[in-house]
Amino acid sequence: MKNLVDSRLAMVYLKPGEFFVSRTPALVSTVLGSCVSVTLFSPAARMGAMCHALLPSGTDHDPLRYVDRAVGFIYVKLAAISGQSGGFEAKLFGGANVLVSGGSRGTSASVGSQNVVAAMGAIEKLGLKLISFDTGGEQGRKIFFYSGTGEVYLRPVKKSVK
Repeated sequence: MKNLVDSRLAMVYLKPGEFFVSRTPALVSTVLGSCVSVTLFSPAARMGAMCHALLPSGTDHDPLRYVDRAVGFIYVKLAAISGQSGGFEAKLFGGANVLVSGGSRGTSASVGSQNVVAAMGAIEKLGLKLISFDTGGEQGRKIFFYSGTGEVYLRPVKKSVK
């Protein structure tokens, strides 16, 4: 991927519970299993934001760990930095069925599917237009987000053999 972009372009890697928003374009990447990433892009300002959230909801001291709070957080940050109060395009990725909360696989909703539902709810609550998504399944994903255009490149992550 590095050979495809300008060598002067900032490359940012998001870990779980982190976010990105900037006036300067960057190539932002992350790896997702049951976690989700939401990208927001302002076509008018040509700026983007992205979060990597771990769990559907929660109230501890680190709001960026939780999908419902992280999406709202990057929305507010992008609006402040871009000077736009809306018109953002949203994309959603991740939420693979790699972890199950409570009980055995198949008897309860996976953490991944709960994360997707929380992200869809947050996107809808903010009145955002969801223009693309790739969620669920049983395989992780690596995504690359170009914040200057809103483009996302996705690559499936192969399962390791134990």
